[in-house]
Amino acid sequence: MDEVGVARALSSGTRVKILRWLRDPEGNFESMVEGDLTEDGVCVNLIAAKAGVSQPTVSRHLSVLKGAGLLETRRVAQRNYHRRDEAGIAEAKRLLAEGF
Repeated sequence: MDEVGVARALSSGTRVKILRWLRDPEGNFESMVEGDLTEDGVCVNLIAAKAGVSQPTVSRHLSVLKGAGLLETRRVAQRNYHRRDEAGIAEAKRLLAEGF
């Protein structure tokens, strides 16, 4: 994890919103047919609907967040589910605080 990757990930308002929404998935998303919002994470379709953008656009945002170490992806059945990587977020906070 590096400061530049974290800063890039946080430079998008949509990506910051996604991280905030995933802090409380049950409060921010409808329940899913497959998987558990808290244990498994949230599927890309629910995130796209909440963000008001297409699934490919959200997938790109999620890829940037995952690449920065801020997001975990878990495969359940046929779908990928996304949730915050709390250890990665704590490390990002530490890096940013020390960097400035």
